[in-house]
Amino acid sequence: MRIAFVADIHGNFPALEAVVRDLDAQAPDAVVHVGDLVNRCPWNNEVMDLLSERGWQGVTGNHDLVVARLHFDGAMSYFHDRTRFADLWWSEEHLRAEHLAALRSLPAEIVLPGEKGGPIRILHGVRGNPFAGILPEASAAEMRQALDGITEPTVVCAHTHRAMAREVDGTRVFNGGSVGIPYDGDPRAQYLVLSDESGVWQADFRRVPYDVASVRANYGRHGFAAAIGPLAQIFLRSIETGQPWASDFGHWLKHQPAAVRQDLELAVRLYLAEHGPGKWSFLQEFNGSGET
Repeated sequence: MRIAFVADIHGNFPALEAVVRDLDAQAPDAVVHVGDLVNRCPWNNEVMDLLSERGWQGVTGNHDLVVARLHFDGAMSYFHDRTRFADLWWSEEHLRAEHLAALRSLPAEIVLPGEKGGPIRILHGVRGNPFAGILPEASAAEMRQALDGITEPTVVCAHTHRAMAREVDGTRVFNGGSVGIPYDGDPRAQYLVLSDESGVWQADFRRVPYDVASVRANYGRHGFAAAIGPLAQIFLRSIETGQPWASDFGHWLKHQPAAVRQDLELAVRLYLAEHGPGKWSFLQEFNGSGET
C-alpha cells in the first residue's frame, strides 16, 4: 500500500498543480492532506476545488481553522486586526461559501488503519494545538511531550514546513514538508509518500519543481497583493527562496512596539534591515504561536 500526504499548500495552486502531476505519475493508493490548505496565496478557491474534485480526506491546519471561523469564534479575537492579518481576512472574504463550510468540517485528527505498516495518526501540529509543530531538531523529551497520548506507531504531521523523519520510543514521526511555502531552503513543492511493502512504512520525500516565477507574476490575482500590502513582499520571499521569512516576520512583529505593529510598511522595512538567513528572529523556533 502507498499513501501520499500533502500539507501546507497555503493557496499556492501552481505548486499544487505540479504535485498533482507527480502524484498521477506515482499513482498512490490514497492521498491525504495534512492541513493549511489556504491563505498566503490568492488561489484558495482553486485549491479547494481541486481537493473536492479529487475527494482527498484530511485534517484542519491553523490557517484553515482561523480563516473558517473568523466570524464565528470569540477565540479568534487575536486575529481581528485587519491590518496585521489582512491575508486572513482577504482569504475569508474571497473563499466561496461551500469551501468555508468544508474547512469548518475538517477534523483535528484522523487515524488511517493502514495495512502491513500499521495504523497512522494524522494531525497538523501537535495534539490539541495546530498552532505548534514538531521541529526536526526537537529533543527526545520534546518529542515525547508532543506525542503524549498517541498510541499509533506512526504519525504524520505538518505545520513546520520542513521535512522530517524521526523515531522516539518506537513511534515514527514523518513530515513531508510544504507544498506551497517550504522553509528548508528548497522552494520546490514538497510532499510525502509512505509505502508498506516491507511491513514497515518507508518514506519517499518528493520534491517537485514548478514555475515559481509564475506565483509573483500572478500574485495580484483578484486584488490579493493590493489588499495585503507590505506583507506580499514577505510572503513572496518565502515562496521564492524556501526560507521562513513569513513566520519569522510574524514572530518578530509580536515583540515590537505598537507604533511599529500598526505600520506594516515601516515594520517590513525594519525587519528586512535586521533579519534573514542566519539572523532569524526566532532562532529556528518554527512552531511559534499562530504565525506559521
